[in-house]
Amino acid sequence: MEKIKLYYACGNGGDGSVYLRWFTTQDKASDWEESPYKGLGKDCTGSVETFKDSDIHKEALLNE
Repeated sequence: MEKIKLYYACGNGGDGSVYLRWFTTQDKASDWEESPYKGLGKDCTGSVETFKDSDIHKEALLNE
C-alpha cells in the first residue's frame, strides 16, 4: 500500500460545531478554510498520513 499525505481544513457547521474537509494540497486546504463563507476565517489546517484509495483520500479527490 502506498502512503500519502492529505490536508484538512476546519469548516464552520453554523451551530457551534466544526467539521473537517479533506484536500490533496496544503494550499487548497488553506484557501478553502480562509473563505469567510466556508471555513472558520483563519488558518486551522493540518495534515495526516494515510494510504492511497482510503476513504479520506477518495473524499479529498472529490473536494478538488
